[in-house]
Amino acid sequence: MTARRVLVIGGTGKIGRPLVELLRARGAQAVVLARNPGFGGLAIDTADTAALEAAAQGFDAAFLTTPLGPDEGEIGVAAVAALRRAGVGRIVYIAIHNLEAMQAIPHFATKIPVKAAVLDGEGGTVLQPNFFFQNDLLALPAIRQGGIYPMPIGHAGIWSIDAADIALAAANALLDDAGMGEAVNLCGPEMLTGTDYAAHWAEALGRPVVYPGDAVEPFLGAMQQAIPGLGAWELEDFRLMMEVTQAMGCPATPADHAATRAILGRAPRSHRDFIADVLKEETPA
Repeated sequence: MTARRVLVIGGTGKIGRPLVELLRARGAQAVVLARNPGFGGLAIDTADTAALEAAAQGFDAAFLTTPLGPDEGEIGVAAVAALRRAGVGRIVYIAIHNLEAMQAIPHFATKIPVKAAVLDGEGGTVLQPNFFFQNDLLALPAIRQGGIYPMPIGHAGIWSIDAADIALAAANALLDDAGMGEAVNLCGPEMLTGTDYAAHWAEALGRPVVYPGDAVEPFLGAMQQAIPGLGAWELEDFRLMMEVTQAMGCPATPADHAATRAILGRAPRSHRDFIADVLKEETPA
């Protein structure tokens, strides 16, 4: 049965915002739950399980993201239990592609128990996306003003995906029961290296953009400037993420590509498509 009343936990994020728009466009009542949800939302901390359980009463389905940090696993497992106690029959959780293989990265490891909790019960789906194209937005000043693509993702290759496609997969899972009881890997259409990212931006901008190499420390310094209040745990997490990604990449299999197309109902968008949209939005009408 199609879920009509959906609680979107983390509805102000990169996936949550487009997801809310998709759900409402398809006639669902989508309610945002976040610390600062905006007009019409629920201002609740996901870690407050009593408040979450009370807020979730009467919802058919819930979209769940969990907060980055060392207690993410504990918070997420408790949130799943609270949603089920409230009678929410459909839970769609956002994890990460290659979660177990890359669990040396702290924020990958913290999601593993939440994934297990979602799948250990009826009505659960875990979406496991690769890296986001939207990560580029943090690097835009360096790309546009410095002519460099600064994220040290290396040369092993990742299969990045657009957050809008992840939102579409989530909407299909919430409203059409796509991926019920499964962990669904989501990936973009092509393998990308740091050099590829730089080349795509250079092509779109019509001027040189280079990948300066795999040094992680300059990236961490830029992250500290871009995200106020970034702590020691997060910095170590980002360092390990880059080092593991340089060593392993974040690979995708033919089965992953097939699963992505199946839940989207179409091919995923490309990195070049994403860049074209970013530049179009920046161009005055």
